[in-house]
Amino acid sequence: MKLRKIIVFNIFTAFAFFFAGCDDDFLNTNPSTSISDELLFSTMDGAQNAINGVYYLIRLRSTDIEFGSIIQFNNGFDIMGQDLIVRNSMGQMQVYYAHNTNPTRADGGMTSQVWSYFYTIINNVNMILDNIDSIDGDQTQKNHIKGQALAIRGWAYFYLVRFYQQTYAIARDMPGVPYYNQGGNTEGRPREQVSVVYGNIVSDLNEAINLLAGFNRAFKSQVNQSVAQGFLANVYLTMEDWASAAAAANAAKSGYPLMTKEEFQSGFNEWALEEWMWGVHQSTVQNLGNGSPFTLWANQTRGTQWTFDFLYVNDTFMGLFEEGDVRNQFWYREDHGHWTSDKFREAQDDFYGDIVLMRSAEMYLVEAEALARQGREDEAKTVLWQLQDQRQATRTSSTGSALIEAILVERRKELYAEGVAWFDLIRNQKPVSRTGDHPSIVEIPSRSWRFILQIPVNEFNSNTNLVSTDQNPYDGIYQP
Repeated sequence: MKLRKIIVFNIFTAFAFFFAGCDDDFLNTNPSTSISDELLFSTMDGAQNAINGVYYLIRLRSTDIEFGSIIQFNNGFDIMGQDLIVRNSMGQMQVYYAHNTNPTRADGGMTSQVWSYFYTIINNVNMILDNIDSIDGDQTQKNHIKGQALAIRGWAYFYLVRFYQQTYAIARDMPGVPYYNQGGNTEGRPREQVSVVYGNIVSDLNEAINLLAGFNRAFKSQVNQSVAQGFLANVYLTMEDWASAAAAANAAKSGYPLMTKEEFQSGFNEWALEEWMWGVHQSTVQNLGNGSPFTLWANQTRGTQWTFDFLYVNDTFMGLFEEGDVRNQFWYREDHGHWTSDKFREAQDDFYGDIVLMRSAEMYLVEAEALARQGREDEAKTVLWQLQDQRQATRTSSTGSALIEAILVERRKELYAEGVAWFDLIRNQKPVSRTGDHPSIVEIPSRSWRFILQIPVNEFNSNTNLVSTDQNPYDGIYQP
């Protein structure tokens, strides 16, 4: 595989475009017309514009409803699980929903989009990291740009290694994904061992956390020290390094108080809420259009002219919520025959609304689980109860494995449609088991290869360091 350069087209105007509103010409994907690395990275302004361009790429690669960016992936892979339902979607999101379409196969659109999205981001931050140390300028600003780039690289590889191999605990010696730490036109590399990829991720994130000390970001779309700590907490949780996961999550959530009832029920569309750690802003000049997650939910009552109106919840999942729980925002669509949710609602009648990527509530749950798995149950409950009290839910009194299971259920209840559920099934080696009123009954056994994406066909065609035996199986059960 040769990684393409995708560089900000104008170092003098990119900064203004990024914060005042962007269009599809913001990034130039043609290397022959891109400005040179030497020009782009000759000044601190150029380096700043380069990292701004990466943020633009993260959130608005395209407005495609299925594969546009991490925003669409977060919805889509939760739909592949058991708690969300798609109905009457005119084919939209069926690639995620209907497992009979072989969504994880090497020749499918899903795997090629996931692969290219994250590797494009990696290539761009690698070019920043290749050049940042040689730029003349304020060292603190250089540290903050470098820290953001390292954190984003760690974040991107964390997604890739989970998408393309079984979870770390049972596959650390298995092949992961090709690892690149330099930008530009790089020849394809073989699959790197999972443990090596994770080691590099941890190294990047720890360095990023140190470099981002004192970074006061202008917008919540930027990765600061807390967000990098949140990335690291999830990495350690997946590696089953429970003590490190608890410590990182505890540090990450500091300064981000949990939402009140009124805030939680306001529609998840305002990144100014203190619980939000990382998010995406939408406005009339900077938005996802039909790719906005607010177009998916069947909770609109003004008609369907401007909404896809097809996302619901399984009634078995809905049954997990107590009547007084702040998160119990479900109502029955008589005209559609399914339960929907008011968790995500547009801020205006145009599907504009900010989009959450990380909340402190997730860090409470990471910390609680990591403490419980160390046998530190009283501490785990103290953390868990802070969240449950804020959500007006009954405190969990379980112990042992039942406590851990209760925390995993709490993760489903708190974080649905935020890109967590699919990876939780893989990490905890649980099956997909669709029950209740779910119209697409699917059973996928734990450790099935159907949880894991195959490497795209195009990668085998272009990367001479990959051979046919490097491909993941499509079906069957992984035996560690």
